[in-house]
Amino acid sequence: MAKIERLSKTERDKRLDALDTAVKKYGKKKLAQLEADVKFMKSVIKGHTGAGKLSNQGVADSKKLLVDSISQFLEG
Repeated sequence: MAKIERLSKTERDKRLDALDTAVKKYGKKKLAQLEADVKFMKSVIKGHTGAGKLSNQGVADSKKLLVDSISQFLEG
């Protein structure tokens, strides 16, 4: 059985800070990617009938994908 390592408060805080930084960096990168995808989708459907409805759905889908991706990342 693996031995459980006891960490000092300083080491735990350091690791939590690193995790916090990584999560924020990931979130910003993912959001930028999704915003670029939405911008592209809007440009593709701009000339089509009903384009507003489609782009609104694209934004809603992108927001859901972002929330799901971050949740999955945080939950492991």
